[in-house]
Amino acid sequence: MTDIRNLGMGIIHFPAAIKIDQELIVPFLSNLRKDALKKDFTIIHDQNGLATHAINRSGHRYSLDDINSACNHIMDFSSSEKVYKDFFTKCEDAMYDNLLRYIEIFPMILPCLWWRTKGHVVAYGPGSNFGLHCDNDINYQPGAIPDQQLAIRNVVGCLIYFNDSMENSPYSYTGGEIYFPYADVKYTPKSGDMIMFPSNYLGTHEVLNVSFGERYAYVGYFAQGSSDPEKGINIKDDTGQSDSGQVWMPELFNDYIDFIENKYKDNYEKKDLLLKAARRQQTSNDTTQEVMKEKIKND
Repeated sequence: MTDIRNLGMGIIHFPAAIKIDQELIVPFLSNLRKDALKKDFTIIHDQNGLATHAINRSGHRYSLDDINSACNHIMDFSSSEKVYKDFFTKCEDAMYDNLLRYIEIFPMILPCLWWRTKGHVVAYGPGSNFGLHCDNDINYQPGAIPDQQLAIRNVVGCLIYFNDSMENSPYSYTGGEIYFPYADVKYTPKSGDMIMFPSNYLGTHEVLNVSFGERYAYVGYFAQGSSDPEKGINIKDDTGQSDSGQVWMPELFNDYIDFIENKYKDNYEKKDLLLKAARRQQTSNDTTQEVMKEKIKND
């Protein structure tokens, strides 16, 4: 397990987190990207049949001009060959394993992590970029409450980079750095590296313009809150399928406890500090019902 780099403001870099066979993965994704270009946007027309704007899968409006510079989302690998399904399963496992290391750095984040949105690939072609945003921003504006609110629940985002931002490599690209302005951190993607960072305003970031080649990364989120299907939040048990969606993490607390117990063994002071959030004595479920029953007793 490689050393990590704390870049500040909750941004953690995990170098060489997973081995990437670029010769296998990049051409596969390049073919899928062509289909994603068609699926990512719905073109909206006025009453005269003229195209006015586009709406992406997340429910955000784009001008027609901005479509050409937008990234694309490759969402479903359930029908892919086994070699690719296995690869994306390894990506999910690597994210989860390094989440435990992230929690070790920020232990009080543990109760904020209920479920995960399984990953998908974000693809950038030449001329693509992603403007300044944070990952729980759903483009709320006064008087315009967004329909889809899944991203509001995001607590931590995770990225695995599949190919390198460099020159003179058959599967690389130029540009495409990720920049976190509040931390003044610019990271140049390297194949196999992973970064985790807060989904809130502290983790505000942008992806700079890709000037040549195609940039591929795998993105997933760890989140909190209950299901709300009307707002696009449908949390289910994890069946192990190779598709994106929200799934519960019922073993996270126990896995984190085991991780800390095995790492620190007889260092009881360190374990006590890191496991406070995992070993709270009181829970908060069904308390509203308890209070109502007590009020009825006293009436």
